[in-house]
Amino acid sequence: MTKFYILLFLLLPAFTFGQVISGTVSDTHDKLLSGVTVTLKGTPKVTFTNDNGQFKIKIFGSNPMLVFTATNADTLELKVGTEKKELKIILNPRLTSLDEVHVIAYGTNTQRNSVGSTSKISSSDIQQQPVTNPLAALEGRVPGLVVTSTSGMPGASFTVQVRGQNTLSTVAGQLSPKDQPLFIVDGVPFAAQNGNVNQFQSIASPGTGSVYSNPYGGISPFNGLNPSDIESIEVLKDADATAIYGSRGGNGVILITTKKGKIGRTALDLTFDDGISVLGRSMSMMNTQQYLQMRKDAYAIDGGTPNNTLYDPNYAPDLTVFDQNRYTDWKNYFIGNTAHHLNTSAAISGGNANTQFRIAGGFNRDTYIYPGDYGDNRFSFSTNLHHLSDNKKLTLDFTSSYSYDKNKSSGNPSLLTAFTLEPNYPSPVDGFGKLIWTYKDVPLDGSYAADSPYAPFRQIYQINNNTLNSNLLIGYEIVRGLTIRSSFGYSNARNNEFSGLPLSAQNPGFNPQAAASFGTNDYTTWIIEPQLEYKNNFKKAIYSFLLGSTFQENQNKSTDIEASGYINDDLIESVSGSPVQTASDNTLQYKYTAVFARFNVRWDNKYLLDINGRRDGSSRFGPGKQFGNFGSAGAGWVFSEENFLRNKFPVLSFGKLRASYGIAGSDAIGDYNFISRFAPSLYNYAGTLGYLPQNLANSQFGWATTKKLEFALELGFLQDRFLITTAWYRNRTGNQLISFTLPSQTGFSSVVENSPAQVQNTGWEFSLQAKVLNSKNFKWNTTFNGTIPSNKLLAFPGLSNSSFATIYIIGKSVNELTGFKTAGVDSQTGLFQFYDAAGKITQNPVPRNGSGFNDYYNLGNLDPKFYGGMQNNFTYKNFQLSVFLAFTKQMGYNYLKSLYASPGEEYNQPAALLGKYWKAPGDNVTFQRLSSQYGAADVALANYQKSNGVISDASYIRVKTVSFSYSLPSALIKKIGVKALRVYVNAQNLFTITGYKGGDPETQNLYGVSPLKTITGGLQLNL
Repeated sequence: MTKFYILLFLLLPAFTFGQVISGTVSDTHDKLLSGVTVTLKGTPKVTFTNDNGQFKIKIFGSNPMLVFTATNADTLELKVGTEKKELKIILNPRLTSLDEVHVIAYGTNTQRNSVGSTSKISSSDIQQQPVTNPLAALEGRVPGLVVTSTSGMPGASFTVQVRGQNTLSTVAGQLSPKDQPLFIVDGVPFAAQNGNVNQFQSIASPGTGSVYSNPYGGISPFNGLNPSDIESIEVLKDADATAIYGSRGGNGVILITTKKGKIGRTALDLTFDDGISVLGRSMSMMNTQQYLQMRKDAYAIDGGTPNNTLYDPNYAPDLTVFDQNRYTDWKNYFIGNTAHHLNTSAAISGGNANTQFRIAGGFNRDTYIYPGDYGDNRFSFSTNLHHLSDNKKLTLDFTSSYSYDKNKSSGNPSLLTAFTLEPNYPSPVDGFGKLIWTYKDVPLDGSYAADSPYAPFRQIYQINNNTLNSNLLIGYEIVRGLTIRSSFGYSNARNNEFSGLPLSAQNPGFNPQAAASFGTNDYTTWIIEPQLEYKNNFKKAIYSFLLGSTFQENQNKSTDIEASGYINDDLIESVSGSPVQTASDNTLQYKYTAVFARFNVRWDNKYLLDINGRRDGSSRFGPGKQFGNFGSAGAGWVFSEENFLRNKFPVLSFGKLRASYGIAGSDAIGDYNFISRFAPSLYNYAGTLGYLPQNLANSQFGWATTKKLEFALELGFLQDRFLITTAWYRNRTGNQLISFTLPSQTGFSSVVENSPAQVQNTGWEFSLQAKVLNSKNFKWNTTFNGTIPSNKLLAFPGLSNSSFATIYIIGKSVNELTGFKTAGVDSQTGLFQFYDAAGKITQNPVPRNGSGFNDYYNLGNLDPKFYGGMQNNFTYKNFQLSVFLAFTKQMGYNYLKSLYASPGEEYNQPAALLGKYWKAPGDNVTFQRLSSQYGAADVALANYQKSNGVISDASYIRVKTVSFSYSLPSALIKKIGVKALRVYVNAQNLFTITGYKGGDPETQNLYGVSPLKTITGGLQLNL
């Protein structure tokens, strides 16, 4: 028997030869880790964990030892024997921002292993900001991303651009649409994208009139997303990150990912905050004495005498009838009020290793700074479910969010200009709140705000928005590493609008009729994306291959019913209550299909390679032009992992060079332009409606293309305490899709074609992440980002003979401005004067026309010269302070651009004009003479507003966000039976440092509402 034990002991190592050890690897929070390297120490034998954290490896030899290494965890060495064949490995996290998981196209990655250009905004960044629109949370926080508010009113839209304007205006002389990125929410293209969802005018959407200077204003569809439900927002910029989206990602991609349940006990999270909002930076208007003196100066210059004779050229009731001592600060009355902000949310989440869930609901209310019962109310609900089968093969993810948003305001944009009322204007309402239409026999027609300045309060505008976004993702691992999955997504934004003009808002002396507009606007997107993915490893390589396809359809259905003749205001919200009705509708359908593939390989954690390819098909092109091929290649070298650097430069903890190049497409030209379209005529002939042609068909235009190139250097110092990224990019867009103007004799105004024009965007992007101090009680972290962009029209063959000849200049920005060049004020006539094309001074410059620029000069552009942001986070014990600054260097339109009429006429003006206008011959001033009525001064002002005189520095630094919070000590919260309790104060748009000549340098609009200054206080409770 003794001999048997001796033999067994001698042969024991042989029992481990070829033995397979399997197991799972997770972190300390039971999260399964993929991509962990598992090595049999002292041998070349290596494997990697799959998406479910599983691994298998053969062991042999005596005392075999497994080594588990990961970029985001401490290395673990474990001695294994024959007694265990199934291991459960737990690694301690060792996280830096390099290892933070980023959502990318059809997967996830980390900055350490990525060769693409992506930026991430986390939920912690979002929750510090008292905003209701998630786009507002992005301002200044991402290099290469410009987010601009169109108004400070609740529900107002934002314009978003990634790395500049790539395309030309589709129609010469018309407003150029912004190149907006593709927005994807939980894997589903957002139905309305970032287009305005309203059809009717309102104070948030005044239209393209030059008075309001807000052509992109409207109601944002992203009001339907609750920021409290968002886990992260990723911005994808370069070819490697976006090319797999094909034509849809040509202008960048923004991925919004909602929060999900986590493994652990069921938890209830409650958040409540309440606060106020007030108008941000604005301009003061003249008081009564200043205003009356301006008016008297105007009459003195004109040589007229004010009187109270209606329709007389010198009719001036403000000087002859109104109380000369009455003063009302109309600006303060209309937009100087305090708005109320209320936000509350609740979420319940939890789960085990197989199933996690999260269910959340929220309510938000923001009132307007205008008087009246105006407000934006949103109810939201979201749910998320993740399930993994016991055998770790079947996965199921379901996400869904729904919101109902009701926004009520005024349907008359003239309310925006109501503060230009004379400061001694009598009260427009009586003691019962009814509008007064005369004062001492003087018609109270207000300023050019039209009718009574209070009439817009009676003109109610309301838009109700229902937003639904859902996605179901089902996957199954067929064999180890090979997974088949498919996503089924649906997104819908349904809007109902009402705009009413009741009898009570109109002067009864003109026998008015009540009217109303009823509209619906329905956006729907469905998408199905089956995929097959294979992940494996070979020696020191981790590689994956993804193959998939896309089937997508977008629909936009809208209706517009105009009703008039109501005899009673009580019926105005009923279509059938009006005797006269006209209706119109519109339906657009867009179909898109694609196949795509991606190959990714990482060798020895040093060398990275990504290859993406996609073939797109679009219903916007004719036969033979419907399909296009796009793709990219990206490579990276983590040189800090090389042996010749690792030990010689201990200060350098991370270093990576990366580059990418690729081609994306665009089909952004609208639907059905390749076929002839007809529509019913507006009027009948002999009792029958006819049909009118709508366009000149052209089936030969095809895909526009954008070629993207990028190089970047990423460095980490002192164990990644300091991370620096520097990137240079160049995007060139050609084969532009535009509408060429046609002679009217053809019967059509334009035809869609491809243009060989080429637009280039280049720039430098910088980012810094620093852990400045990291002691036991005090921590100080800093992040900084900056961008230096440049836009240029490289080529436009045939430009001089096209309808774009006086719009674009080769070698200049596509946003280049042309206009008159001011020569100051003529000291004798007191009128603005200008330089003509020959450099001679004139008071009658010739504007551009079809034959040339004439007396127009190149005035530069309003593109930002550089922009960015900086955030500092300070933590002392349980206190936390976060301060974020946003900055922009740019030129912009000053307040003189917005003046409706020549100062001196019966409208109040900014007090900034005082002491600056011409009064007598010989005066050397910056502003021309006043005028009491329409005349030469108005003509000169109109020319001046087309000159460089209305362009000035609009640079600014804004204290965008300040957040201060205190978390109760763990010993105390245990006594009261809660997990965590945090109280906080958040502030948004606290103040702005700028020399801008106007109100707000971001919106650049005298008659608009600047971004509101918001301060809230609240608490966050975790049970």
